[in-house]
Amino acid sequence: MFAWRSIRGAIATRENLARRGMEVDTRCLICGDEIESTLHMVAKCEEARLIWYTSPLRLKAENYDGSNFREWCLSVHKTCKDLSWWSLFWSIAWGIWLRRNGWTFSKKLMVVQEVIGRAASLIGEFNLAKEVSSINPPAMVLDATWKPPPLGMIKVNSDAAKISNSAVGFGGVMCDNVGDVVVSTCLKMEGAFEVDVMEAMAMRHALQITLESGFSTICLETDCLKLFSHLKKATITSNAFGVIVNDILNLSRSCQVCSFSFVKRTGNQVAHSLAKLCNIYSDLRVWLEDYPYDVTQFVLADLSHFVA
Repeated sequence: MFAWRSIRGAIATRENLARRGMEVDTRCLICGDEIESTLHMVAKCEEARLIWYTSPLRLKAENYDGSNFREWCLSVHKTCKDLSWWSLFWSIAWGIWLRRNGWTFSKKLMVVQEVIGRAASLIGEFNLAKEVSSINPPAMVLDATWKPPPLGMIKVNSDAAKISNSAVGFGGVMCDNVGDVVVSTCLKMEGAFEVDVMEAMAMRHALQITLESGFSTICLETDCLKLFSHLKKATITSNAFGVIVNDILNLSRSCQVCSFSFVKRTGNQVAHSLAKLCNIYSDLRVWLEDYPYDVTQFVLADLSHFVA
């Protein structure tokens, strides 16, 4: 909608508001040097040019011509025709508009990197939505119980839990093909994080402990569909979540075999309970061929699903 309106000169820039009869100062709200037209606000303003050039597009906005924003876009289109390129283009353009509005109405001005990061995240979220919609529900979404890995492989389940407003807990459990726990761990970390970031951090911690324990043929299992989808497709986004996903993928390359799987929360209770134990344990805990008594009922519940 933003693209459609901006191409037609219909967004509420100061120039358009004055044209519609409002008594407003038509100068650009960011630089104060030129009339705030759509072309100036999105492409010609000094800070807008900086955003375009700093972004992954490396677009030099001043190299393209046009007396209005539509003509300028057509000039850009002559050299850039890739659809994925234009997806990021419009996300950045919309980010510039939202940045301008934030300054206009709240006197909060996003830094350049935040505008670019949000635009990249928007593309990642859109691609994820398409991926999730194509996931085969019987194979990936409806699996609600824990299942053992094949012979010779270790399944690593991980989860995160919010301990307080300023702390989170990570839990990880490693089991063999008969359901025996070979390693379990929990770690408390200070800070406030988005849920998907917490889940990724929990998996990274569990993977690190698994590798340090000497296992290299593993399956990483999570109840976070977003994390599973990004790992399965090796999708890296330009935000904190993407950084940790990249860490996990890099660590996984040191394994002989590493696969990824998804299970509902009901099949991930051991890891979730370990994460919640960080209410009790304030430092890193690792149990070799053992686990805390508090998670026994969940370990036995997992075993009951597949032991005849």
